[in-house]
Amino acid sequence: MTDSAAAPAVPEISPAIHAKLVERIRFFFGDANFRNDQFMQNEAKNNDGYVEISSLLRFNSVKKLTEVPAHVAKAAGEVMNVVVSKDGEAIRRKDPLPENYNANDRMICVVGLPTKDVIVEQKAKVEEKKVEEKVEEKVEGKEEVKNEKKVEEKEYNTDIESIKTAFSKFGDIALVRMRYNKSDAEKKIAKSALGSCFIEFASEEIAKAAVEANETIKVSDSDCTYTAMKDWLEKNSSKNKRKGNKNGKGDSKGDAKEDKAEELVVVPIEHEANCVITLSGIPEGSDREAIKAAFADVEGGTDIYIDYSRGETDGAVRFKKSFSGIKEVAAKFASGDMKIAEAAVTGAKLLEGEEEEKYWNDAAKSMAERKRKFNDRKGGNNNRGGKRQRK
Repeated sequence: MTDSAAAPAVPEISPAIHAKLVERIRFFFGDANFRNDQFMQNEAKNNDGYVEISSLLRFNSVKKLTEVPAHVAKAAGEVMNVVVSKDGEAIRRKDPLPENYNANDRMICVVGLPTKDVIVEQKAKVEEKKVEEKVEEKVEGKEEVKNEKKVEEKEYNTDIESIKTAFSKFGDIALVRMRYNKSDAEKKIAKSALGSCFIEFASEEIAKAAVEANETIKVSDSDCTYTAMKDWLEKNSSKNKRKGNKNGKGDSKGDAKEDKAEELVVVPIEHEANCVITLSGIPEGSDREAIKAAFADVEGGTDIYIDYSRGETDGAVRFKKSFSGIKEVAAKFASGDMKIAEAAVTGAKLLEGEEEEKYWNDAAKSMAERKRKFNDRKGGNNNRGGKRQRK
């Protein structure tokens, strides 16, 4: 065989990039992430357990490392819990997800993470009857809008990689979840870093060893302490009860809810770039099925998520994958060439860049809030004579 007949050479990448790809594959297919990643589970379900490497290459954290499938396949070959397809184009988990998986036994709560104060502009909520009115005041020939206020919030002065590096001395880390308080526009409370996180280790044994070590760990020049997740949950449960009793009957339930609001854990949603179309001025009477039907003939339109609540005027459509004509589809809805139930929307556009990242961050936060509300209701069933029966 001559050199001219050989397959095209794969461009080399640095050992550091390769190591990061190995870490990404291990994370994506690990128990902690895979059991919560609906996108990957859906693709695996419809593909004999495999997730296409072409899909992984659309993930932001992978795309910034490489665009070459062979690089991902090579990295996956060094991850013990996955299998690469014979054609080198897809990856699957080696074993099914464990049935009895107690994440709390593998987790610790870390406090003392470094934060920094930032000032943001936040628009105060205006009563519906005054929405159309502009409250303005002329100062030295300029107009100042009174409904914009400066709000102080905190951001993390560290990142997930720094936390992993600091705590990996105990063993492999499966997941790090940064903690934020719950924002409330009415009370003018902005989303703000709590200075703590949850770490899920790869096994119960690693978590146990970390707890027994009981060390002070330095993260980005800040001294951090930690406790076992079960101990943290028990402590906060007791604190909620004491707070409720202190405020007296009738206030305890409200105070407990307010305290729980500080425990919102936002898990980032892994997603592809350029796969969200927002819609405004959605026709009255529309529902998710009507919106889904409007996208049925679009590429990938049979496997979309409709982010919309009946009665709202705005919504979004999430595609599983982006495609070359997605921007044109948004333009057709914006121009009225494509309609929902024979009626046109007033606006539509493909989210890109910072707008898209903001959408996904808000979506992750909303998911966390829905999950907490569900758990609150589930826990409250004991006060109503047992668990609610499924009909």
